[in-house]
Amino acid sequence: MTSTTSTDLPQLPKATLFALYFIIFLGSAGFFITIPAYVNLFLTDHSLAIAQAMPLEDRRTLFGTVMSAAPFISMFFTPFIARFADRYSRKFVMTLCLVVAAIGFVMPVYAIIAGSVALLFAGNMINSLGSASQPIAQAILADNSQGKTKATLMSFVAVVMTAAMSFGPALGSKLTALYGPQAPFYACLLIAIVCFILLHIIQIPKQTILKQENPFSLATPLSRSQKGLLPCLAIVFICQFSWSLYFQNISFILPQKWQLAVEGEFYQYFMLAIGIVMIASLLFIPRLLLTWMPLTRALKSVLCGASIGMILLAITPTPVTHVIAMIWTSIMVASSFPLYITALSDRASDGDQGWAMALSSAMVGLAWTLTGYLTAIFVNIDLMLPTFIAALGYVTAMILVPRQSSIKLQEAKSSS
Repeated sequence: MTSTTSTDLPQLPKATLFALYFIIFLGSAGFFITIPAYVNLFLTDHSLAIAQAMPLEDRRTLFGTVMSAAPFISMFFTPFIARFADRYSRKFVMTLCLVVAAIGFVMPVYAIIAGSVALLFAGNMINSLGSASQPIAQAILADNSQGKTKATLMSFVAVVMTAAMSFGPALGSKLTALYGPQAPFYACLLIAIVCFILLHIIQIPKQTILKQENPFSLATPLSRSQKGLLPCLAIVFICQFSWSLYFQNISFILPQKWQLAVEGEFYQYFMLAIGIVMIASLLFIPRLLLTWMPLTRALKSVLCGASIGMILLAITPTPVTHVIAMIWTSIMVASSFPLYITALSDRASDGDQGWAMALSSAMVGLAWTLTGYLTAIFVNIDLMLPTFIAALGYVTAMILVPRQSSIKLQEAKSSS
């Protein structure tokens, strides 16, 4: 952070950390927990009446539209919402976001009762705006930490998001099966209410207020940032794009290369193993790396390792060797996340952390949205092409890693 004057920032209280991570969890879980409900409403025999009257192809199109439109809404508005949080009050804006998210979870419940696709669509859009609380919570973590401590806090951010991605759909599926498609929305509403209460119990550290500045301006915070912020932002996009290409390619590789059905146990355990390996890696590897080497060298090392892992995944001849390559690659990919988020945060000023985290979230959303469409196109050319492109992506990201300034290098060495 460019305006830090002390390398010894006060440690955030555990209650504050818990609340912030719970808000970050909601930002991801609100999407993943509700996926089974949307599948139930559009693609099964229990679909909404208006959906039942459509051909299956039209229902799939409608489902894809509802699920993909929300990330685009979030990508466009979140950076501006975060700028308002930096300009005025992060706690106040997070409060508004949680209220908006709660409304976004209530609307689908009424949509199911009324059988309204339009109301269901609107609820998903509103909830996507409420998810802007996630990067604002990340900004508070980034603004009050440095060096290895910041990387550790960002590691836990990735742990929470990975947990939501890995276990959210399973929870939503169980709730839908037991209590109907409204249940996942009620569960997310309960999480939003708990987050709202926690936010008003904890103490948020004082932030640097950007007075007399237009919150709609994105050029102003860019002018305050250190050299290398844009390359770091590009690294966020490329790394997420590359990982998503392989992650979505799995559903094609296993059945077409080894005749392993996605409904089978191998696929289920394989996906579960990815989540467990990534979470375990995030808890230990980034901080361990930063005890041995500077941030930029650590980031280049894991990006190189991820590229090698993707090549191995593309050429492995058996499912067993593919699992071995997956373990290595998942460790490298998971370890890279807190490192490149920390590198991005270090190049934004204290008062622009919300803006920087929002831009990174936008890059993540854009990467996963694009790959959802592009993976199928690449597979039609060659089954392993997405994975080879992913390997090239990590090489490109490694080349883009900017040098670490001498000031930040000194801070990283002195912080814990």
